[in-house]
Parts: sequence; structure tokens; C-alpha cells
Amino acid sequence: MLKPPSTSRDIMPDLLRAWALIGIALVNVEMFSSSLMTGYTHEQMTTGIDRIAVSLVVGLFAMKSYSLFSMMFGAGLGYQMASAVRTGDAFGGRYFRRMSGLLILGLLHYIFFFLGDILIIYSILGSIIFLCRNLSGRALIRWGIVLIAFQTCLILLGGILTLLMEQSANADPQAGAEGGMSADEEFGAALDAVFAEGTFMNVAMKRLSVLPAILPNAFFIQGIAAAGFIMMGLGFYKLDLISQPDKPFWKKARYIFLPIGLIITAVGAYIYMTADSHRDGQAIISFAVIMAGSGFSTMGYAGWLAKLSQIGTGPVLRFIARGGSATLSAYLMQSVLLSAVFLEFGLGLFDEVSASAAIVIALGIAVFTLCFVSLWLKFFQRGPMEIVLRRWTYLGRKSVNV
Repeated sequence: MLKPPSTSRDIMPDLLRAWALIGIALVNVEMFSSSLMTGYTHEQMTTGIDRIAVSLVVGLFAMKSYSLFSMMFGAGLGYQMASAVRTGDAFGGRYFRRMSGLLILGLLHYIFFFLGDILIIYSILGSIIFLCRNLSGRALIRWGIVLIAFQTCLILLGGILTLLMEQSANADPQAGAEGGMSADEEFGAALDAVFAEGTFMNVAMKRLSVLPAILPNAFFIQGIAAAGFIMMGLGFYKLDLISQPDKPFWKKARYIFLPIGLIITAVGAYIYMTADSHRDGQAIISFAVIMAGSGFSTMGYAGWLAKLSQIGTGPVLRFIARGGSATLSAYLMQSVLLSAVFLEFGLGLFDEVSASAAIVIALGIAVFTLCFVSLWLKFFQRGPMEIVLRRWTYLGRKSVNV
């Protein structure tokens, strides 16, 4: 059963979204500022500060910010269903128009700004998970855990197979030397060349051309787990956990789940930082370890944000939470600004700044976008992109409250 919609907006979901947005920027900046195939280069990691900064991002945010974002996407499905019950609207048609709108925005975002777009995956997963909307909260959470565990095992298997292939290649170094660049390396070199020197349209057309290769890889790395976190978010909504930060579950998340998650992901970060490349077998295994800890860490972060939402609703907290209520606008704006900073049609800092400098730039952009949308919402009911998506969702209705 869905709970009746609240007459006032819960602050906890918006704080969760705001925290996720900051982490997303810190993780995503690597794809804007450095090689897609190698990640931060040795030239970008010359100091201890660079290694510490990257280690913190990997350990604290990688595969955890998107998981929190995914969880809130699932909770959003619950809020939308409750709204439809309140207004008496037919939910199915409206929901699938929303998913198609996300797909269109995701494709535009991917082509013109960011290879790592998540909206395309969300629109596909959201359409599939709609079929599970009537499951109980506990059943949704159980299935979510199964999907996250499956994703972890899949990545681990991929890492082991990659290690075995690397060992086979190392056993015959002459054959490797005669083979020249692999297809994977040629693919990466071509991407890097366009991102470093291409015009806006050159880069856009290159992104479009590699979509068939990028999308399946995105599902392999995070799509299945994202579906799991979406289901968990909907399950948490149905169990009233999202709107009630004083539930005992959040205390357990703070003091038990978070330490477990941080220990596991710290191990994963160490394995990642000692790998020769972020695409070799060791690095892929590190992703599996980080994924194994991501669920614990995600719940732990949510637990502390639940505690924060209980402390009070002062002006600073309300300002941050308001920014988290327009995540679509903030997320897309992050990519626009990061593109303007790092790609050739902007400041052209691609592969030109240290890893720590790139991370600091991303943090500044994340804070700026949250502040911008929070200020925007002082004058408008919804964020700019939320208005666009809402108009598409309610297409055909004579009056739409934007």
C-alpha cells in the first residue's frame, strides 16, 4: 500500500539527492578531464595530494553517489504513484511519457555533453521496474539486493577473465609486441584526440558514433545494480523509511552499515590505486570490491543524512535541501559547465590539469549548481529542466502547474 501523500515536502529525500549530486560531480570529472581509456594519466598524478584526492573520491563516492541517486529515483516513483492516487489521474500513460522525456533528455545530454549519462539507463530501467510497482516494500528490497549482488559477481567474473587474458598475453610478449595497438587502445586514442582538439560538433558526433559500444558497457558496470537500488528506493518509500528519518533502520545504517561499507570500499580503492590501468583486470576486480561495499556505504550515508534532517530545518539546511529538489537541472548543468572547462570548445583543460585540481574544480561546480537551482526555486516552483520534463509528461492537458 502507498502512504497518502504528505501535504509538506519531506526534507530528507532532498538532502539525499543533494549529497548524491556532489559525489556524482567528483566522480564524473575524471571522464571530462582525462582519457576515457586510462583515466587520470601519470602526468595528472604526480604528487601525493593527487593520489590522496583520487583515493578519497574512489573510496567515498565511486559507485555510491549513483547508487544513492538511483535509490532516490526509485523513491520518486513512489511519490509519483501517490500523487496520481491523490489527483485521480491515470498513472501509466503519464509515467511512460515521463520516461520517454528522460530518454530524450538523456540522449541529448549524452551526445552534446557527457559520455557517462545516466538518464538513458534510468529511462529504460524505470520503464521495466514499473512492472514491479505493486510488489511489497520488503519484496522490492530483497530483489534489489539480489540484483546488486549479481552485478558484483558479474564485474568480478569480468575482472578474473581479464586477468587471465593478460597473463596469457604476458606469457608471449613477442606476439603482443608484433600486434601493435589493440582495438581497445585504438578506440581510446581516437576518442582522446577528438576530446582534446575537436570542435563542439566534432565531439558530439564522435559521442554519437560510439553509443552502441558505450551503452552496453554502462549496463555491465552499473546498470544492473542501478536497477537494484531503484527497487530498494521504491521499497523504502513503501515502508515509510524515506519520509521518517527517526526509523530505527537509519540508526543501524549509521553505526553498522557505514563502517562495513567504508572498510570494504577502502580495500577496493587500494586495489584500484595500485593497478597499472583503470581498465586492466586488477582495476575491474577493484570495481567489484567497491560495488560489494557500495550498498552498505549508501545506506550509511542515508542514515547520517536522516540524522541531519532531524537536527533542525535552519536556513542553511533548507537552502541545501531546496537545491536537491531540482536534481535534473543541477545534474545537466554540471555536465554543461564541466564541458566548458575541459573540452577544446571551452577552456580546453582536457588532460592539462592535475587530478586534484580537476576534483577541486568539480567540487566548485557541484556547489555552484546546487546554489543556482536553490536560488532559482526561490522564484519558481520547479527547476528549469523539471519544467520542460513536466510539460512533456502532461502533454495534452489544458492546464499544467509548472
